[in-house]
Amino acid sequence: MDCRSLLRNYRCRLESPTSIGRSGVSQIYQIHILEGEGFNILHELFPYLKDKLVNEYDIRLYSLKNEARIVVNGNLLNQNLTEDMGWLGIDRFTLEIALRKELCLKYGNQVEWISNARAIQLVVDQSVNAVQGVKYRLKQHVDSQLLDIYGDFIVDCTGRNTSSIKWLKECERFKTGNPSLDSISILGCNTNLPDNNTGCYITPMRTIKTNDENSLRNLSTIAVHCVNAEYPPNDSYENLLEWAKEHLDSECNSILKSTKVCSPLVPYRRAINDRKYVELLGKKWPHNYILLGDGVCAFNPQYAQGMTHALRHARELGKIFDEHYHKLEDISYIFNRRASVITEELLAFFDNK
Repeated sequence: MDCRSLLRNYRCRLESPTSIGRSGVSQIYQIHILEGEGFNILHELFPYLKDKLVNEYDIRLYSLKNEARIVVNGNLLNQNLTEDMGWLGIDRFTLEIALRKELCLKYGNQVEWISNARAIQLVVDQSVNAVQGVKYRLKQHVDSQLLDIYGDFIVDCTGRNTSSIKWLKECERFKTGNPSLDSISILGCNTNLPDNNTGCYITPMRTIKTNDENSLRNLSTIAVHCVNAEYPPNDSYENLLEWAKEHLDSECNSILKSTKVCSPLVPYRRAINDRKYVELLGKKWPHNYILLGDGVCAFNPQYAQGMTHALRHARELGKIFDEHYHKLEDISYIFNRRASVITEELLAFFDNK
């Protein structure tokens, strides 16, 4: 199988959880945040979206300087920030829904929103090196015939993971008895090789209303990340707590013990970079098809760069269209060259961490 076939086929494999395409498996042990650069890009692309998220979806913008504790290699980073940074705590499912609504409002009848569907395969015309459309199936009718949707130019930003309720991996935080710790909404502690192979991130996703006086009134995502194969147990929360006593610091332990888990533990041990296949294909890549974000490169979730990476790609694609002098059949090649630089910058930075 040549590289072109590999790239086309990998977008639509459903046979097993170990395949490299859309397996339909919940592989989403991922930080659900937009921080720093990612948030700024989102605000640049959709200036009014932040207010809508806050007012309509119970999302909060957190202060990285005053409501977070970010420890990297044993050093507390955020307390000495000369300028505060906004940290948008949100789950990916809610963000995707909000973005789709914004696109529908902006482009009206030009946008067709098909929900509760799963893409099965691409419609490819190899004679002209083009992707003509997508075959999909409605999720509520798994045995039904495939449906088709066609387009002159296709941007695939679905990534490795489907937009389903499975994204909502929630836990409710309660008071620990330590007011200074309870005032921290965002907690991040990275690995510090070779002394420490484990770390933990706790990030808020949305506020909630409750009559429980001990609740901190937010739902959060907890991610325990590791290197050198020192993986934590994921069979039960009780076993994770026991493991955490030895491997995580006292602050993380206190928060974990005072947390009510609302969803199963989900392992995520998969970081991929298929950008090399895109580069290898060059002009053999379909001239009207773009892979954007984690569809082509998924970062280790401990670095929390997946959304920022996708937003960088989206901003660059917007710049290409705004230049108004590229032929449509050349845009995918131009984008692939520029996207490679973006991806390599992030990979080089985090490989050196």
